[in-house]
Amino acid sequence: MTVNVAVDWITVTHADGVALDAYTPVLIDRLMRGKAEHWKHRTGAYGWRAKQVFIGSYDSGRLLIEASGVMAQVAIPVIAAILPQDGLSVARLDAQATVAVPDADRMVKSVIPSRRYKCSLISNLWDTGATLYVGAPSSDRRLRVYNKTAESGEVPSGGGEWLRVEVQARDRYADRLYRSYLKGALTGVYLEYVRAMADDVLYRLLRDSVCDLSAPVWDENEEATDWVARRARWLRETIVPALRKLVLHSDEGRLLITESYRDILRGMDGYPGDSDSQVREGNL
Repeated sequence: MTVNVAVDWITVTHADGVALDAYTPVLIDRLMRGKAEHWKHRTGAYGWRAKQVFIGSYDSGRLLIEASGVMAQVAIPVIAAILPQDGLSVARLDAQATVAVPDADRMVKSVIPSRRYKCSLISNLWDTGATLYVGAPSSDRRLRVYNKTAESGEVPSGGGEWLRVEVQARDRYADRLYRSYLKGALTGVYLEYVRAMADDVLYRLLRDSVCDLSAPVWDENEEATDWVARRARWLRETIVPALRKLVLHSDEGRLLITESYRDILRGMDGYPGDSDSQVREGNL
């Protein structure tokens, strides 16, 4: 039986939400179909909510779009088609695959996670429903393996139980999953994340269930180049303006920034030292 890797959650923000006000009604129409109600998001954003979808903005003007379940899959092509990619940030994206196994609890408990990550296993003493977490809740990349049949009560038509393997990604890991989805390469990146956090037994079970030899291959060189470009833009548009404000605010701020900048330069090869430094308080 062929198993699909699906997006189960997505949270996207856009820095230039004020300039995108004209797009908001279009997003609401495409994702909510006129069933929206005013709502305050748990993070403080104000906007509109429908089943499995929220669209709104913060006081700063940053746009927020969040979708879960089947609507997460619907939202990605809509977001990509309507919003400019420059300024778009994927804060969270979850991808999952659900496979049939004879005993889901046994499979969950048999997974040997990577020692690099904080792990926890939750299991009921007198009932089924085991869940393995690989990675802390605050981690940029977290793996959740659990007995889906125990949670939903649904069973495969051919017998056995459903095992769900879910990757919860944030920031650059989420952004990479998002762009791989648009390129038709979600499965490959998903399997890469699973292999990095779990063992070969789980990886091969998923690979043999979802592997599509015709699927596009992710270009790692393109990924590295794009990530560097986004970090440079973030520094230029967010960090540098904030540092300028701190410098102008007080002498203490000016001194702090100057010393911090010199400390960074000292860690670089070829830096001549304070005597020859081109950094001067008057130049900031």
